[in-house]
Amino acid sequence: MKIRYILLFLSAIAIGCNSASNDKAPQAFTKDSEKGLIIGTLTFDSDEPKNDIYRFFYYPESTDKKFIKKNDGKIMIKARVDGKRGFNGDFNDKKSYLFVIERDPGRYAFTEYNFLNHIGETGMVNFSKKFAIPFEVKKGEINYVGELTFHSYAEPGSPRITVSDNYSRDIQELKNKYSQIDWDNSHNKTVKSGDTGNGLIEFK
Repeated sequence: MKIRYILLFLSAIAIGCNSASNDKAPQAFTKDSEKGLIIGTLTFDSDEPKNDIYRFFYYPESTDKKFIKKNDGKIMIKARVDGKRGFNGDFNDKKSYLFVIERDPGRYAFTEYNFLNHIGETGMVNFSKKFAIPFEVKKGEINYVGELTFHSYAEPGSPRITVSDNYSRDIQELKNKYSQIDWDNSHNKTVKSGDTGNGLIEFK
């Protein structure tokens, strides 16, 4: 892993940067929608956050620069509550975060993550090795890619992210939170294989 030291103003830029979309759930979604949805959960296995900010990046598998710029993105978790480090997720003692990604049809993959150990001028950003958790966005469909569990205190050589199937639990949580979405066209497409990044990712 690579570690970079960043000044305060660079830290502010990193925190404030947005992807092509803020990855907010759409106001409405049906089988007639031109785009597709990718859904899942991001769960932390520790009781307290080890870092202040986590970002998980995904990219289209495309050579079209305009398409990539329009559709790449990230899930960003700011693990701060009332000015202190803490989880603020959707369920599971606030340690599990639901995500809904609306994108143009195509093949994509989560390929890397980084985390900022603390906000401020002495903060350090740690970048992961490259890996691939592949998924496909299909027009008018809602595809569940799994629960991505982040192991905050993983030993060197052990998986940092585990991808597993918790569809039955997660789809109910998603229905409760995003009632404006037509969930009838949702499918369990939990990712079972990909590029593990030399053991960084585990598929179950």
